[in-house]
Amino acid sequence: MTALLEKLAGRTKKTKGILCIGLDPDVEKMPHSIASGPKPLFNFCRRIVEATRDYAAAYKPNLAFFESHGSSGLAQLERLLADMPEEIPIIIDGKRGDIGNTARMYAKYVFNHLGGDAATVNPFLGRDSLEPYFDDPEKTPLVLCLTSNPGSADIQTVTGGEHRIYERIIMLLRRFNKPCGLVVGARHAELLANVRRLAPEWPILIPGVGTQGGDLESSVRIGTQDGEVPAVINVSRDILYQSNKGDFTEAAARRAEWYVGQMAAALDHKKK
Repeated sequence: MTALLEKLAGRTKKTKGILCIGLDPDVEKMPHSIASGPKPLFNFCRRIVEATRDYAAAYKPNLAFFESHGSSGLAQLERLLADMPEEIPIIIDGKRGDIGNTARMYAKYVFNHLGGDAATVNPFLGRDSLEPYFDDPEKTPLVLCLTSNPGSADIQTVTGGEHRIYERIIMLLRRFNKPCGLVVGARHAELLANVRRLAPEWPILIPGVGTQGGDLESSVRIGTQDGEVPAVINVSRDILYQSNKGDFTEAAARRAEWYVGQMAAALDHKKK
């Protein structure tokens, strides 16, 4: 069992939910007192984590929000990750994808240097670009399959041969015969069931709930097969920016608690 699955099992049991909180620190949306102070990315995310750790099954720092601040942003990310609760899995969201030698360096960065339990990976370059992310049996590559942006239909659901592109991605990953997972957006509820048919046991990261309009209940029930298999529902902005004032941590915690409650209700409803 990978570190992601082991930790996720414990967190799901403890929190009664499958909430992944995305850490996307945007100084333009933070309280002014944080944004104008030292190390705003670190301080904002640290306080969010402290306020929501009782509800989070996982955390997902988005590299772009740190990298856009250059070396200072990366230093703040490294400090944040060093302080994260050990029992909560960390998904590094960078969507990396490149030729084998470069991919090996990306894998080393997200898994060894940053210490992620999982990382989002772009499969567009094919098998050799994915291989380095499978080298460590404790780590889990989460491969883009059906993303939540409107333009995903330009490529991912197009038919190539007898199968749609997202189906071919799953078929490719099957050949590795090693632990992995998928990224499937909540806006694709009608296709999520087919993904689960093709990959019934793999963990799925499901973004797109909340601000992006994906349906929470169907994502929970289909994504987890009514609580039988691992999945996490990612929410970022709808938790992080409930308030831009001094009560932002309390507001974030209330919203995280609400999401966990809705997730538990979706599964309890099915059991009844």
